[in-house]
Amino acid sequence: MTYQSADHNRQHTLQLFDGELTHLHVLLLEMTELLMFQLERAMRALDEGDVALAENVLSRYKDIKQYKIQIDTEVLTVLARYCPVANDLRTIISTSKIAGELEKIGYEITDFAKQVTVLFDPRSSDPNPKLLTDIFKIGHLVKTMLGNLLIVFTRGETNQAYILLQHDRECETQLREGIKHQLYNTMRDARLIGRALDIMQILKALEYCGEHCRNIAENTIYMLEGIDVRHRERDRLAQSDYPNPQAV
Repeated sequence: MTYQSADHNRQHTLQLFDGELTHLHVLLLEMTELLMFQLERAMRALDEGDVALAENVLSRYKDIKQYKIQIDTEVLTVLARYCPVANDLRTIISTSKIAGELEKIGYEITDFAKQVTVLFDPRSSDPNPKLLTDIFKIGHLVKTMLGNLLIVFTRGETNQAYILLQHDRECETQLREGIKHQLYNTMRDARLIGRALDIMQILKALEYCGEHCRNIAENTIYMLEGIDVRHRERDRLAQSDYPNPQAV
């Protein structure tokens, strides 16, 4: 009876542990979905000049912070209660780091929305739509990166994470092009300098979103495969240095 009771308790503990890991996973999914929703609304606010919508995006940042707080709380609880080791410990620590990066993306999207309220301030004229083209290009790319993260989190497959690393380099290239366009426009018309600076701040916010997505992809690869690609010197890496995502 003693052995049976001990086995039953261990099985019950493992079920509880698996349940708490599953809940952490669900929280990451929900947090990422909220970020995609926030980015979509920030871009729509920019496209339509909708200051009220941009302000609504600002007000939802507290929900993103709440997810981070909840994940951190549950991570500490799991660590204290079960003292996990090996793969389980790697999963839990990586989950905490990923949540931190997701919160930073939320902050950058909030900064994006804040600049929309500046660009469409009723006391000033609306920006030239041509000046906003680069924002939409990079914004859609960041949205794709968040979508890749959702696939990784849902399926537990890393091929999309390796693809996401390639998207990050594309995001950096688009940013450089966007800055060149803004500088060219201001050289042609000095009156656009103020607008260009506001737009470049949005471009930088989106660049940071891309960097945080890359960090999440690296942490996810480490979590799922135990392969640490986080400290490579990315500027010197060729595309072939990452494993072929089709072969993963």
